[in-house]
Amino acid sequence: MLLHQAADRSEASIVVAIAILWGAVVVGLRRHLEAGSEWWLLGAALLVRLSFVGTPPLLSDDLYRYVFEGKALWAGHNPLTQAPQTLPGIDDELLALVNHPEVSTVYPPVALLWFRLLALFGTAWGVQLATALFDTLTVWGVRSATRHHWPAWIYALHPLVILEGAHAGHLDLVAVGFAVWGVAAFRHGRFAWAGTALVAGGGVKLLPFAFVLRPVLALRRRWIVILGWLLAGLAISGVYLEAGIDGLTGLRTYAREWSFNPLAFALVEPWLEEWTRPVLVAIGALVSLRALRHEDPARTWLEIGLAFVVLSPTVHPWYLLWAMVPGLLLEDPRGAAATLGYLPAYTILLSFDPATGQWTEAAWLPFLTWVPMLAIYLFTPAESTPRQSHSPPQTAAGTAATGSPLPK
Repeated sequence: MLLHQAADRSEASIVVAIAILWGAVVVGLRRHLEAGSEWWLLGAALLVRLSFVGTPPLLSDDLYRYVFEGKALWAGHNPLTQAPQTLPGIDDELLALVNHPEVSTVYPPVALLWFRLLALFGTAWGVQLATALFDTLTVWGVRSATRHHWPAWIYALHPLVILEGAHAGHLDLVAVGFAVWGVAAFRHGRFAWAGTALVAGGGVKLLPFAFVLRPVLALRRRWIVILGWLLAGLAISGVYLEAGIDGLTGLRTYAREWSFNPLAFALVEPWLEEWTRPVLVAIGALVSLRALRHEDPARTWLEIGLAFVVLSPTVHPWYLLWAMVPGLLLEDPRGAAATLGYLPAYTILLSFDPATGQWTEAAWLPFLTWVPMLAIYLFTPAESTPRQSHSPPQTAAGTAATGSPLPK
């Protein structure tokens, strides 16, 4: 396997061509992936993911920060106020691998709990294994949320999911997994579980908080559930309460300074200058409010996810999962196909300098990524087969049924 044999990050970038071909076959043959049991689906998903466990994490080194922050938490430190470089002695060998060690953490409380778990493994392969196992459950969640096998098969085999999950161990796969199960539970009328899963996803990466409203409203007067969420949130937010306003330092740094291969940001920044980020945030907020009109949280998620990808100043490849996955939940393969056009973003690693840990963002990168991705999305026809509504089932009394969210 190429990633097992790659000597450095520039060599790892050659996986792009194979990933695009692999993904095109998976998406193109989706109608032939409809048959088979859930056990075949889960077995194939697990097998593919386990084959990437142990590969050197050359496409991204974020997982080293996850493990280091988990170790810092176990040692009694607060990563919200103490950047990794201020914590020598915890694991200096690991510290040398952490990117941007001068920046404190940007992650919410549930993410920090995940880091504590990863710290028990203490290795890159441990992060990959934990993420691979969690992501296999997400495959089951996609099957539960839809009425066909093929969206789950695409998720199970899509190269972006595999590379960013079982290989890179990115936290987004955990948040996406919670969000998928939230949608599945909502569609089966399990509103308390739906809200719980989405709140947990928001505690990993903030975006699922944007589409948790519908399950909350569906709970009607069951405020005890919402009270439980609040109490649980307080229980796991001790480091945030301890840090106070200083705990937002890392997040402010990310929001003000980070940028990678953006679309809208790059187009309007020459005119709006320092107002670019506030204006795009305001537009995103308006899109999110409008998206809340949908009954199905997956459709709300899709609109917010698309806005996030288009408006964000930073668009790493794994960010595209926030637009691709809700499309699959709505049985629309266009997002899964379009993300293949963005995979050349990994070629940025050809310019990676191991001495400085930096790369050079070439001027041609948007043309190599955004142009093919948008072309595929805009010119690929939507599914023409009629689909039933994904609104939660209703009982004779007019209330939602509470069937199991597991596949039959």
